[in-house]
Amino acid sequence: MAKSFQFLLLAIGVIALLAVGGEIIYSIAATTHGSTPARVVQVQAGPYPLTVSLYTYPAHASYALPFAIAPQHSIRGSLTYDVTSIPDPSNVPATPVRASLSPDPNIHNGVQGDAEITVQGSWTLDISVTGSAGPGEAFVPITATAPPAIPTWLGWAIGLIPLYGLLVFLVMQRGRKARQKQIKEQ
Repeated sequence: MAKSFQFLLLAIGVIALLAVGGEIIYSIAATTHGSTPARVVQVQAGPYPLTVSLYTYPAHASYALPFAIAPQHSIRGSLTYDVTSIPDPSNVPATPVRASLSPDPNIHNGVQGDAEITVQGSWTLDISVTGSAGPGEAFVPITATAPPAIPTWLGWAIGLIPLYGLLVFLVMQRGRKARQKQIKEQ
């Protein structure tokens, strides 16, 4: 019976490993820039007309919001960006968070980044731009929804863990009684 118990523990370990792997893949996919933006916003940051592409919309709270910023026209010189996600102070209990940025290899003066959206509610993406024509600032409103719930089947699987344990215990007791009966008969 010890060998079957070891196989049961191995099966539980494999299932747990698959669940953790699935969560890691989901988290990576949630913060990866896709090929098609979910929402495109045209904004004017001082003298710079910009196109802001949001790759998840509405944003998922507690996940990073992938975005890209590109100038609408060719601009001489280079642009420097500073992006911050700012919560609505009237209904969102959070603090502003600076976004991580990297140059977009496909677009001159464009950047890609991830803005942390920590809780659900109304947020604003504050984009500050500095270039040869001077500084500029633009605001993009964002709505953050609650994190996605776990699937129903997973909730039931987790909730029934005590029942699984009870069934394993009963099966092990049944095998133990059968072995004791065999020993008495010999």
